[in-house]
This record gives sequence, C-alpha cells and structure tokens, in this order.
Amino acid sequence: MPRSEKSPTRLFVDAPLDAPRLSLGVEQAHYLGRVLRCREGDEIIVFNGCGTERSAVIKSLARRQPVIALGPSVEPLPEPDTPILLLQALVKSDAMDLIVQKATELGVDSIFATRTEFSVVRLDVERQRRRLTHWRRIAASACEQSGRHRPPSFEIFDSLGDAIGAVPADCSRMAFDIDAGSTLDGNARPGSGICLAIGPEGGFSPDELTRLTAQGFALSSLGARILRAETAAIAACAAVRLLKRDPG
Repeated sequence: MPRSEKSPTRLFVDAPLDAPRLSLGVEQAHYLGRVLRCREGDEIIVFNGCGTERSAVIKSLARRQPVIALGPSVEPLPEPDTPILLLQALVKSDAMDLIVQKATELGVDSIFATRTEFSVVRLDVERQRRRLTHWRRIAASACEQSGRHRPPSFEIFDSLGDAIGAVPADCSRMAFDIDAGSTLDGNARPGSGICLAIGPEGGFSPDELTRLTAQGFALSSLGARILRAETAAIAACAAVRLLKRDPG
C-alpha cells in the first residue's frame, strides 16, 4: 500500500551526534549521492544506535569533504517490549545474511551465532572478525530501511554449550524442532525476554536437543513442513512479535 508521504532518508553513522556539523565518509557520501540520489540541501535523519536521532541537511557530497549540518533531535521509534535473543546455528553466508537483515527489521536485540554438530560453516578467528563486521553493516542498513534505531548486538560461539551459557538466566527459552509436540503459541511464556534457538539445515542433533531441554529450552514446532534455516528464524521471530502484540 503506498504511503501518503515519502519516508525520510535515514543514515546510520558510527559517531557522536553532539556537534552542529558532521563529516561523512566516502562510502556514506557515495551511498547518499549515487545510490539514493540525494542532493545538497536535502533533509535526512541520522542516527547512531546510542539513543540519539537528529534531523540533518546535506551541505556537501563532494568526495573530498562530504558534510551534513545537524538539526533538532528526532524521537526514534520505540523498541519492542519483549527483547528477543536469536541463538542461530551458523549457516551458509547468503542465508545468514538474510537472517541478520530480517531479524534486525523484526526488532531482535541480540544474535548469537554458533557452531553446531550439523553446521557446515567453520570460522577461524580472522573469518569471525570479518563476518561480524559484515553482519553489522547489514544490520545498520536494515535499520536505515526499516526505521529501527538500534541494531542488534552480535557474538559468535565455537560451541552450542558456550552459546547456551551466555543466555541470560531470566530469558524464556525455546528451541525449534520439527518433531516437537507443541507449537510456538503453547510455549510463549511471559518474562523479561525470550531466547529462540534455531538449528542449521538438518536441525539440531539428538544430543543437542537433549542439552537444550536440560538447560530449560522448551521444544517447539513451526508446523509440519520442513523449513530452511533462514525461513525458520524469520518465522519464529515474527510469530513472537505477533503473539506478544509487540508494536515495535
């Protein structure tokens, strides 16, 4: 459905927003000028994920000195009432990129990526660093597009046990398995937050399901169909938002 007014262009900046002017990087200037076709004098919204959004006017997109002038503060959209932690088994890069993008749009607060028994992806320390940088860029772009202010945080774990150990104790916990006897709505318990555990292609192994249940994860099903890992992650996050009636 078309909107009555065009949504303002939003730009994520990794910088304080407490000065009257802000110099942009070359990539940001290229994004505004070449990708979004913005011009000098156009108004945009800038945000930094730290609680501040401000209106701004593009003063220059010249390659040597792209600059915007910062204006009044803007009230950001509220974050959802129910924090979601997505504990996601590592999957192939394209699928993981889609999970990061859509989870950000759906208001997920944290993403724990972890190796599991059936994961085919293996990341050494350098590849982990590059992957985290890549995911943060995807999340920032998803925030720009969706109107969200705060990107999720990311961590990578070498084992499912390490990832489970980092889940806050007060989170409700669900793990998804096609053979589970109950569906998501039967396990959506109230609490300060909720952790959703999604396996890789092929799901969690029997030993991993035993470990998850021993650590308080209720096994839930998303239905009888076999879903791709990325579909399962998106469906689970969206379902929690609907069940919690979370406007964010």
